[in-house]
Amino acid sequence: MLGAVGGRGAMAVDPAGRIVTGRNGWSLAWEVFTGTGRAVPGVGSTARQRAAGAGAAAPAGLETVLRAGEGDISQLVYVCLAPTAGAGAVGVVDVQNDTPAPVAVRLAVQPGDFWRPGGLWRVQVDDAGVQANGSPALWWERPPAEVRLAMDAAAALDIPEGAARAGPSDPEGSRRVRSRHGRAGATLTWPVAHGSALRVLLPLQAEASPSPVPADVPTLAQVGSGWDTHAAGGLRVDGLASGRVAAVAAAAIRRLLALEVGTEASHGPDGRFSPAERALLAAALAVAGFARRAAEMVSLRAARRPDAIARLARQEAARIAACFDAGTAAVATMAANAGPTGGWASDRSGDDPLYRAAYLLVLRDLLVRERHGALDLLAGAAATADFGSRRPPVEVHRLGTHRGVLSFALRWHAATPALLWEIVPPGNRLESWAAAVAGAGTGGDTGPAAPGPLQITAAALAATWSTREPAGEALLRP
Repeated sequence: MLGAVGGRGAMAVDPAGRIVTGRNGWSLAWEVFTGTGRAVPGVGSTARQRAAGAGAAAPAGLETVLRAGEGDISQLVYVCLAPTAGAGAVGVVDVQNDTPAPVAVRLAVQPGDFWRPGGLWRVQVDDAGVQANGSPALWWERPPAEVRLAMDAAAALDIPEGAARAGPSDPEGSRRVRSRHGRAGATLTWPVAHGSALRVLLPLQAEASPSPVPADVPTLAQVGSGWDTHAAGGLRVDGLASGRVAAVAAAAIRRLLALEVGTEASHGPDGRFSPAERALLAAALAVAGFARRAAEMVSLRAARRPDAIARLARQEAARIAACFDAGTAAVATMAANAGPTGGWASDRSGDDPLYRAAYLLVLRDLLVRERHGALDLLAGAAATADFGSRRPPVEVHRLGTHRGVLSFALRWHAATPALLWEIVPPGNRLESWAAAVAGAGTGGDTGPAAPGPLQITAAALAATWSTREPAGEALLRP
């Protein structure tokens, strides 16, 4: 799943590079023709995927690499906001020819998305792009050399016999097709020279009115830089047992920030969320330090009871985490099993945002436990890190707790741990609400905040040490 903060719409990419922009009844697939034959991702051809634009260890895009002939063809996809595209996000698809010879790249607008096999009732092709079911589906910078339309296309790249053909060589050919069975389709073919690339754009807001092709599309580097800037105000973790733990946390935060949850969310790739699932999403974003985004995840009625949101979130997170491991040990297990973009597949989705939200709550319990109103730092990490021999430095920035936003760092002076900490209490009503929502993780001994003065402990490092100061530093002697 790829999306952009502030832009409506997202797109999902499967292991073969097939793209779906929502529950709109169509998808975009691709294949390549070389001098030696045809290469189709996932059908007799080796395709591999890797994260792209991984700023701050979290991917901004996804690259699918297909072996074709004597070289590779890569499909790079990412999502951005283009100034002339309105409020909707735009998907960018770049197909790069890294083989020593020219190739032909064929894109197929085909019936079926990830949820149903059909649903493409009409396709229209003009000079600027393709419309599917009456909404813009594809824009291009240069028109294809060949267009084929199908009234009853299979959910594959092949076009059946008798399909209409339209292109520069046949200007009078049909540019519109309808199917009573929801199985219309079109294939579009471009020549791509050695070392060059084909770019097409996908408007991700299906209901958007026709608009000109965006003239200025941000690069992947610019998108990654924007993500880094936006995410800088939230949770960051460094120094735990595996660097994968921190990378997966950063990817989870970005995925949740870009998640479209609203009255029309059921039309997007993620589908509809129940009240308990919305509570889980809200709690995860509150833990990550994004109070306003957390509030957008729940209804106004539910928001009046942050304690109920926290309780539902704790139950949902525990249910999901139990599929991987017990307690905070699930952090390392989930991180090890995360995909190339830091996500997990479920029965619900190939990149389930609820799993990402649960991961953040389990990670919160590893970093801090909230017992009877006190904050116990690194209590869960004691099970996964050998503080006595390995002595890892740890940094945690802007972690949401019931007392406010917590930051701390662990350093070592020989065998003696040094702890620096700061907690910023809520400064307004929204931050107080988010603190209440963030105040419950997945642990059985973790519950709503208890009244009383602030107390910070670090029992995993020094059993008898505690402080009531909101900021400071100390050497923790056993």
